[in-house]
Amino acid sequence: MALDEHKNSAPSLTASVKEKETRLSVISQKLERLLTGYLDQVIDEQDYRTEKGKLLLQKKSLEEEMTSLSHKQNDWLAPFKKWLKDAQSLDKIASDSDLFAKKVCVKEIFGSNLLLGEKSVRVAEGGNPNSFGKMGGNQWDARSASHHLALKKPLSSVLVPRTGLEPARD
Repeated sequence: MALDEHKNSAPSLTASVKEKETRLSVISQKLERLLTGYLDQVIDEQDYRTEKGKLLLQKKSLEEEMTSLSHKQNDWLAPFKKWLKDAQSLDKIASDSDLFAKKVCVKEIFGSNLLLGEKSVRVAEGGNPNSFGKMGGNQWDARSASHHLALKKPLSSVLVPRTGLEPARD
């Protein structure tokens, strides 16, 4: 469907670019006539500068519109294809035991603002000052943020029992 949409939009964008090219050539002809009139001293300098400014502004805006139309035609298709390819591979990655691949996919989907707490992974809130991204982004800020979060939790949820040869104490 995306390829069909791309193919259907291409002729309309091409027609729009052609129409703008026609308008651009008309403006260029007007600029040439205006210059000829000024050189033949039919138009005074003030009127020449005013009209030239208007025409150059129109020409510049048409050129910008043509550029944006040419970029607009293909800008969305490549990211959409990549998104579809990634979406098709998510099922395989989810059922696989490769934790690193799962981590990469989750990071792409949610970004790097993930928090681990209370046995679940969640996206950091935008206003949370203790998230890694909000405190500057280096390892010391991350350590400080984790320390602040740990102080807010009860001590029993932060400490874990030691594992070793002797049985765990209750």
